[in-house]
Amino acid sequence: MTPLLRPLATFAVQTKFRDIPSDVQKVAVEALTDYVAVAMAGAQTTTAQNALKYVRLHGYPDARCVLFGQNEKSNAEMAAFFNGTASHALDYDDVSWTTIGHPTVSVAPAAIACVQETNGDGGDLLQAYVVGVEVMHQIARWTMPQLSESGWHTTPVYGVFGAAAAECRVLGATVEQTANALAIAASRAAGLRANFGTQTKALHAGLSAMAGIECARLALCGITGNHAVIEAADGFAQCFVGAKLKDKPVVGIGRLWDLKEAGLVFKQYPCCSGSHPSNDVWDAFLKTHPIRMDDIEHIHAGVSLLGPRELSCHLPQNAVEAKFSLEFALAARLVYGALNVETFTNEKVQDPRIQALMRRIEMEVDPELAKLGFIGTAPVRMLVRLKDGRTFRLENDLAQGNPQKPLSPDQRKMKFDSCLRVSGCPHKTPDWWNLMTNLKTVSFKKIACLGLP
Repeated sequence: MTPLLRPLATFAVQTKFRDIPSDVQKVAVEALTDYVAVAMAGAQTTTAQNALKYVRLHGYPDARCVLFGQNEKSNAEMAAFFNGTASHALDYDDVSWTTIGHPTVSVAPAAIACVQETNGDGGDLLQAYVVGVEVMHQIARWTMPQLSESGWHTTPVYGVFGAAAAECRVLGATVEQTANALAIAASRAAGLRANFGTQTKALHAGLSAMAGIECARLALCGITGNHAVIEAADGFAQCFVGAKLKDKPVVGIGRLWDLKEAGLVFKQYPCCSGSHPSNDVWDAFLKTHPIRMDDIEHIHAGVSLLGPRELSCHLPQNAVEAKFSLEFALAARLVYGALNVETFTNEKVQDPRIQALMRRIEMEVDPELAKLGFIGTAPVRMLVRLKDGRTFRLENDLAQGNPQKPLSPDQRKMKFDSCLRVSGCPHKTPDWWNLMTNLKTVSFKKIACLGLP
């Protein structure tokens, strides 16, 4: 029987640009464009700046890989680490329901760093990204949702495979070397949901991007791995989800494109996607009901099983914790009138009005929504009770930004503009928007400067 990693490695190595459907390329371009925006904005956060201190401990005077938002370069591993961390720091990056995680922030930083290092062009970057995401999503299809249910943060667990595949593609690895890289990646996969609400959560993306590059380069140096590590006894599936894969699943990679079939979710708000359906319906309600904070008696938010696992900070005390708080999101939208990057500051989290209002908001699993299982779309059933006796029931099954409710081109451009403004580089907006939206024809000279302020 063919080990499961072999067809994935074959796909990563042998897929040609003409093999990638145009609608898959379109999603990939949108994802990479969104990535550049959120990475630039995230590069200014305390989390990213702390990661930068670590990068600076390693000196690479002749390095060619850009540290986003900095007038500095490093080697591929360190650039992937910093840029991955920066892109995940705001929790503004895209989401995949195949993984219930964030694919681009692991794959893109590895792919961009390697393409810059090897003088690759926009087409090379686009191919590497698609290959990486499809590989990690295939592995997720074999082991989800059980892996997420067990408490693992899926972004780094699957992301290391995607980063390794992308790196192998850019470096021209053989099928054998790529299978070895993916096998090594199985031993580097890690990340715990218990670290949500801390800076380590953002670090997960950077670490997986860096580890993926290391796995690929170890394989190119001749290090071998078990190509059956996914399905083997004491292998990835058994260790992460508690069971062997008794019957080897059909590998659909290269025939069924996850970027097309499942798509990606592009965020409107810089916080955990678990709060986004409630944010949407709350925003719509407040636009037609101009209530004040003092009008609120109590808000009850009924959520699905995943809600308490991700939205675990019920009374946050800082901006990082607030990103994983449904209570903060609802309170902040009412008090400040918006939910954007500028909303998530330590000062606004500590606002006495916010702290008081959050205590009037209760989140718990809704029995009916629990029947849907461990899903990532985060449906919500809200009951809003005002002090004058009025009550309102608000429901939402899916946030805008999902493939079924896509952001408009204008909304995506507005997000790009706002992120570049936050980064301090609004002057880059026209050139970089044009560069990213025409990625497959972009020269290596322009890719080499991507991310420099």
